[in-house]
Amino acid sequence: MNKFNCLIAASMLAGCASAGTGAGVRTDITTQMQTAASPIAACYKSALQSNRKLRGFMVLSFAAEPSSGKFVDGYVVRDDLNNATVRQCVLSEVAKLKLSKPQRTKVLVNYPIDFQPNQ
Repeated sequence: MNKFNCLIAASMLAGCASAGTGAGVRTDITTQMQTAASPIAACYKSALQSNRKLRGFMVLSFAAEPSSGKFVDGYVVRDDLNNATVRQCVLSEVAKLKLSKPQRTKVLVNYPIDFQPNQ
């Protein structure tokens, strides 16, 4: 079984600060994305079986809907992996998430994920 790392870190769009995205919202987004870390890592692990050299960043863009907090309108801004199966799997996992404390306005997010196998 291959061991691997899937590092997940949050990065908000610059415009979010003016839209009222405070530290609590950023923490909520990070927390929600961390709950998807294992399924996202499984997406990557599966692809590693076909391509052991698969690595790189994927940057997701999505929005948290007002009132419900559901993560919607997800797409990939950057995809170093260039693997459609991983891309679709990751987007599918993110679409299952929502903020624990929904906001009154739409929150736009850019979220990088660094996919790297252990050596």
